[in-house]
Amino acid sequence: MRKSLVRRGLAAALAVFTGLTAVALTAAPAQADPTLAGVTLSTGTVVLDGDAGCANRVKVTYKVYDPTNDAYVTGDVLGSDGDMVDFLFPSQSSRSGDYVYLTDWIFICGGFDPVGRYTIRTELEWTDDDFDSHVAERVDTFYVKRPTSLSYNATPEPVKKNSALTHTGVLKADPVGYGAKYGLKGAVVKFYFKADGAKSYVYQGQTTTGTGGRYSKKIKATRSGLWKAVYEGNSFRQAQTAYDAVKVR
Repeated sequence: MRKSLVRRGLAAALAVFTGLTAVALTAAPAQADPTLAGVTLSTGTVVLDGDAGCANRVKVTYKVYDPTNDAYVTGDVLGSDGDMVDFLFPSQSSRSGDYVYLTDWIFICGGFDPVGRYTIRTELEWTDDDFDSHVAERVDTFYVKRPTSLSYNATPEPVKKNSALTHTGVLKADPVGYGAKYGLKGAVVKFYFKADGAKSYVYQGQTTTGTGGRYSKKIKATRSGLWKAVYEGNSFRQAQTAYDAVKVR
């Protein structure tokens, strides 16, 4: 009788222990690996005068899935020539649930760092439960461009219907380095027109800038509306758009 009771007690205890172990195992599932969920730049294009000094230009914000707070983020910034221009060691700015947000700034010097396409190579590092190291990589880009200016005037105003409207102006660009803006020769300026009451612009033609960045183009005027001159820029020069409203009588 006593042996039977003892056996029943041991069996019950074993059942309880087994149940608790099962609950413990199901209550603590393995955590998912950290993930670089997103990278946000304060701007995709930095327009920087060649005479400018060095300052905070681009803010980089990382969103990382990191429930155990074990991940480590670093970044290398490469200029358009492939040389290293900065390093990123972002620090935590906030946390929301299993996501942590980290920030850092990229420094760019106006008369020193090159213009063009920049590359941010980010590495996310972490160690798993077996103490094995892992690295995930991501690449993001932004541009550094030199500023430009565009003057524009359409004459005469008002203009007779079906008469030639003359579009003139000057395009200037900042040098890739130190110095004042200069007239940019050989650049394309395009012209668009939106008639009064219309919803969109229609392409009307283009011309190329000459000496001193000056340009001139004659286009027939048929309706009143808004004209615009557009310099589209490129990977190292800022785009520009200028407008002029013209009445046709």
